[in-house]
Amino acid sequence: MSKPLRTLHYASLSLGFLSVMAVIFNLIIFSILFPQVTQLMASQPRWETYGIVAAINIIILAFFQLLSVITLTAHLIIHKKASSLIALAIVFGILSGIMILGDIALLSDIGSEYEMGWQTRGEWLILFVSYGLHTLSLIFGLLALVKNLSRKEEPGEIMIKDEVLYLTLQSSGVICGAIGLLGVFIGLNADLSYWMMERITGILGSIILAPYLVILSIWLFRRRFGESDPGLDEMQVQGAGKAGFAALIVSLLAGAVLFVFQRTPIASETWGTLWFPMQLFISLAVFSSLTMLYSRTP
Repeated sequence: MSKPLRTLHYASLSLGFLSVMAVIFNLIIFSILFPQVTQLMASQPRWETYGIVAAINIIILAFFQLLSVITLTAHLIIHKKASSLIALAIVFGILSGIMILGDIALLSDIGSEYEMGWQTRGEWLILFVSYGLHTLSLIFGLLALVKNLSRKEEPGEIMIKDEVLYLTLQSSGVICGAIGLLGVFIGLNADLSYWMMERITGILGSIILAPYLVILSIWLFRRRFGESDPGLDEMQVQGAGKAGFAALIVSLLAGAVLFVFQRTPIASETWGTLWFPMQLFISLAVFSSLTMLYSRTP
């Protein structure tokens, strides 16, 4: 590993350990504020201090997510090695980084609605789920960084750059599809009003798809403007064709089942908002997983 890349890894690890403490402190602060704010208790002078500390912690976490994604992506491209752990770290790093912007908006909404005497349990639920995502991102990111630093160079394991990007793309599709389905099931059981569910479904759905779309854009750019391996291209086309046909069948079946269920008396209003994201993430997860299966290099 080159010295600049190693320095990036150490800098990311340093920020990562600071971010662990930042997440812990913010969770403690939110746990203190949650019962007081949801019970609409009178504002306390120390709340302002809590807000300043939480803001500093959010900035630390944001810098870690940015630096870790840059570091892991640089290592991926330079050393041309793909792994599920690196794919998880990059995907969750992008998701967590985007969700930090959502955290800021949520905290602002909680403050505004508290001043108007409104209930904010739904916003707090989303905030705690977001911090669960931040925690997973920290775990995957730190493990990937440590693994990169401790791994010895083994020329026999080096893969061509096209295959690295392709496997990372499909891994991100599986991960984003699984996260999206988990989010749909959480939404079905969440105690949120219909207008709130409509408000957050599109935003969260776009955030979950963002890592896949970013890696897809990089892969398409390389397909269009970079040098490619014709043999690998043929393998990718054949695998994607088989996976696409299977995903189409699964998507049609899932759509039919969801359509029939939506017309039954037990279906709630939430189904009217969440049936399409469910079908979308099922299709993405099936397509990406089968593409990885069919496109393995012989």
